[in-house]
Amino acid sequence: MKHFLSMSVFAGLLIGIGGLVYLRVGGLAGAILFAFGLMSVVMCGAQLYTGKSGYLPVREIPRLILMLAGNAVGCFIAAMIAVYSVNDNLTANLSAILSARESATWIGLLLTSSGTGMIMTLAVYGAREKHYLPLLFGVPVFILCGLPHCVADAFYYAVALLSGEFTMPLLGAWLWAILGNYIGCNLPRIFMGSAFKN
Repeated sequence: MKHFLSMSVFAGLLIGIGGLVYLRVGGLAGAILFAFGLMSVVMCGAQLYTGKSGYLPVREIPRLILMLAGNAVGCFIAAMIAVYSVNDNLTANLSAILSARESATWIGLLLTSSGTGMIMTLAVYGAREKHYLPLLFGVPVFILCGLPHCVADAFYYAVALLSGEFTMPLLGAWLWAILGNYIGCNLPRIFMGSAFKN
């Protein structure tokens, strides 16, 4: 259990570092560099909510919730790093993300986060099958499409909290993203059926 929790926190920290580089650089370059986070998670075997949701059975949901909590702690640690590296780009990019999440409807959040979940499972699935390009391209795809990723959003919201910019609607947005990511993570298994290698 101790190893599971530490690897859950580590996954959140890695995704948070990816989020930090995206906030600082922005655009296509920042989205590509963010992929370092997911590639490191897969390389280290860290416990990422969106990396495991498409593979664990429904009875493992309590484990996923615990994993997500660990991810959020790791994101908070990364956010503490981020507040000491504030620059104009970071602030502007964070404000754009927060504004998009606050203005989204629940159905919009559910649908768009489902897209992220599907992309994440396919990226991890590719790595399991020794095809690593989906790891590199999957992250920029969901970022540039503006699709929410609940763990990355935990990092953005932690930065907002530490910067005094957090608002309560963001909590609701995060919960919808968690559910949407879970649904999307399971779509490849549903559509592929027996061809999906668990």
